[in-house]
Amino acid sequence: MYVIAVNNIGRGPPSAPVVVTTGETEMLRFHIMVLYHRQCCTVVLGYKVYYTTNPELPISQWSSQVVDNNQLTTISELIPHTIYTIKVQAYTSVGHGPLSSPVHVKTQQGVPSQPSNLRASDIGETSVTLQWSKPTHSGESIVSYELYWNDTYAKEKHHRRIPISESYTLTGLYPDTIYYVWLAARSQRGEGATTPPIPVKTKQY
Repeated sequence: MYVIAVNNIGRGPPSAPVVVTTGETEMLRFHIMVLYHRQCCTVVLGYKVYYTTNPELPISQWSSQVVDNNQLTTISELIPHTIYTIKVQAYTSVGHGPLSSPVHVKTQQGVPSQPSNLRASDIGETSVTLQWSKPTHSGESIVSYELYWNDTYAKEKHHRRIPISESYTLTGLYPDTIYYVWLAARSQRGEGATTPPIPVKTKQY
């Protein structure tokens, strides 16, 4: 015998099997009922999600993340076009339950990660030259960069699609004005994450 909990999401993992022989005493049926209660009716406090690209490793060497009592989570910073093996384990106040059966997932190529080290290398009265480093994970080829900036004078937000490079000179700015500038890379699949905005103050005339 084994027990499977079911809710509106679907079926959970089976409990550890129990082998019994018919014709035993009332005490055996009592033990079976206690086991059922422990497996099925203990309050789940959360889950631990294990994942790896090498399922031959012991589970202690898999990457993992803890999830509160929620049956939805996102695993990030994975390698594109790679097969991952995933197992889930529920835990209660008593301890951890059995690991689920493995699920194999192949990651797809997503949008680029964010550029890094965005900085102003040269600041003038009406222009600023920006430099940055390309994303660590670009996957598909980057087709352009998306440059955003706003100013504290006109209080307007601007956007410009710029060619592939690691520097760009932004012109037509107001003198003696603080601008906030941020940047994202774009591939054929879409725009990636943006850098944190950096403040840049143009010079006075």
